Parts: sequence; C-alpha cells; structure tokens
Amino acid sequence: MSLSLHVGIDARTLGRRGVGRYLKNLVASLAAEAPGWRFTLFLGPKSDRAALPAAANVAAVSLAGHPAWLEQRAIPCRARALGCDLLHAPDNTGPLAAGLPLVLTLHDTLWMRPLCEAVARPTLSQRLQDRYRKLVAPAAARRARRVLTVSEFSRQDILARLGLAPGRVLAAPLGADPVFSQRLAARQAEGLRRKLGVQGTYILAQGASDTRKNADRLIQALGLASRASRRLAKASLVLTSLRPGEMETTRYPQSIREAGLTGRVLSVGYVDDAELKALYQGALAFAFPSLAEGFGLPVLEAFSLGCPVLASDRGSLPEVAGRAGLVVDAEDAGAIARGLQALAEPRERARRAALGRARLARFSWRACARATLRAYQQALQSS
Repeated sequence: MSLSLHVGIDARTLGRRGVGRYLKNLVASLAAEAPGWRFTLFLGPKSDRAALPAAANVAAVSLAGHPAWLEQRAIPCRARALGCDLLHAPDNTGPLAAGLPLVLTLHDTLWMRPLCEAVARPTLSQRLQDRYRKLVAPAAARRARRVLTVSEFSRQDILARLGLAPGRVLAAPLGADPVFSQRLAARQAEGLRRKLGVQGTYILAQGASDTRKNADRLIQALGLASRASRRLAKASLVLTSLRPGEMETTRYPQSIREAGLTGRVLSVGYVDDAELKALYQGALAFAFPSLAEGFGLPVLEAFSLGCPVLASDRGSLPEVAGRAGLVVDAEDAGAIARGLQALAEPRERARRAALGRARLARFSWRACARATLRAYQQALQSS
C-alpha cells in the first residue's frame, strides 16, 4: 500500500453545524494521522473556509452549481482529473457512478423517515431534497466500497435496513469538538446568557421542530418536576435550534400551556459556539430525550463543559452517554421528570459531571480518523 495516497473529500458542508463539525474535526485529524497522504477538499458556495485545517497536505478546490450536479458529476470528474485514488462522500448521499473507489458516510438512517416527522411544514425545496436523498442514499451505499457510520447502533441499523454485508460497514465514533474543551470566564458566560435573555435556573435542550427531539414530552416532564421539586419550582426550559417563527408550526405552545409553563420556555434559536458554551456552563442540566440519534455530539459537548446530561434510552444515546448520563425512558414523561429532579440535587449533579469528564476519554477525533483511514485502505484493496 502506497504511503502517498490522494483522497478527495466532498466538503461542501464544511463548518455547517452537525456534519460540518464532523468534517472539520475529521479532516484536521486525518491530516495529522497520515502526513504522507494528500487530501483535496471540494468546497461549495456555503462551505466555511475558516474551518479548513492549516495543514500542508490539505488542499481546497471551490466548485459552484446545483448540489445534485456537483455530487453526481462535477466532484467525481474533478477528483479523477486531479488523480485522487478514492472519493469520500461524508453526508449520507454520494455519486452513483464516481469512476473511482467510493467511501460513503451514513450517519444514521433517519433520512428514511417521512419528511413530515422532521419538518412540520416542508418547503418545495425540502421536499425535493428529501426525495433525492431517499432515492440516492441506498443506491450510493450499495455502490460504495466501504460505508462509514458514527456508532455501533447506527452500524447495526444500517445493516438491518439496507442489507449490506457486515464487513463493508465500519463504525468510526466521533469525538468532542476541541472548541468545547475550554470554559468561558464566568463574567463572559453570564454576559452571553444575558444577551440571549437567559437568566435564573434553567434546563437546556434542543428544540428543533423534528418530532424525534421529543421536546413536547420534555415540556410535560418539566411541568411535573416543577410541581414536585422545590429546586425546579421556577426553573425554565431553554430551547436551541429553532428558527424564527418555527415554534408556531409545532405543538410546543399548546404543550407549554398544558404543562403550566407559560413564560418559562425560551427559544434562543441557532447560537454560535461561544453562546452554546455559555448555555452549557450555566445550565442545571442538558436534557436530550431524543427518540432517535445516530450519535449525539451534544452529549460530549455537555460533558466537556461539566454539564450533567439526562439522556434518552433510544438510539445511540446509551452507547455515547454510558453510565455518565442519567438514562431514562424517552416515552415516559414521569421518568424524565424524575431524572430532572435527580439532577437538580447538587451532589448528583457533581457526581454526573465527574463521570462525564471521565467518559470523554473513550471518544476522540484521532480514533475516528484512524478508523476512517482503515476504511480508505480497505476500499482500495477491495474490488
């Protein structure tokens, strides 16, 4: 096996939330772990160039055009022209005829769900993207030499749903983004929270309109817990990841009224990394009662900043949170409420925070990069 392989990576989502964070950290670790290899990143109009690693063996090529044309034609053609040995498609879909060995990352199988479960009122563009992904992703997975995923749960799920040979699907768990490794100064964190309108005791959670985030049940649970616990009697719920006006497309307003939490649920929208750090640092706990996750990076982010985690017992979350998280039945509002009450106790919060910091040692981008490099090597050796 040559020590100077050339890998092309579709990096159009670089730096853009979930997959973008995965790409940013993976590429930096790949460059460090394989200094004799070359990595060419194919960027799109929305790629974050600031997320490019400052490594001598990483180059970037900018392309423009319709996303489907870029994925199916432009990127594979440019990769072949530049002499790439293989192409990595890291965002659940890929070219159906790349003309060179393909490695595909399927983060999960959530894209197989009906779109209405993920978006309350999908636009025409979102409908077309959903149809494209449902058509292309299974076919690309079957054509890929190797399929990477981000947890053993997702690996088993992909094998069951797509019928791929077990040896072709490899799990490469993620790590915590280093940006969360350093706490903000207390005064800076408080200032950022005040800017967002967050004050007092609060539970932090993701509030996207996607029904799998289980926010309605979390709202119900906080209502129960606030009536049973003196420490939670005035606690609020801070929701991230909701676009302006998106809450009104969900059942959340009705759930808030029914739970008796009017005025105690705050949506702060999409926040930057500094604001998110400030929210983790000030939260009583991070609640993640999701009904399905391929990995669950927010669990590691919260652990990094000493924030206790209440996690769902579904999907990959027990695998990621381990015994450090307080794992509860995601479909039982009473169980979620009891979990919140437990984490409101200072001694339990401190214990869980210490377990979370220890849990982080099991996950690293270096290990993710090494597993990815093995997938590249296997893809080049197979036919």
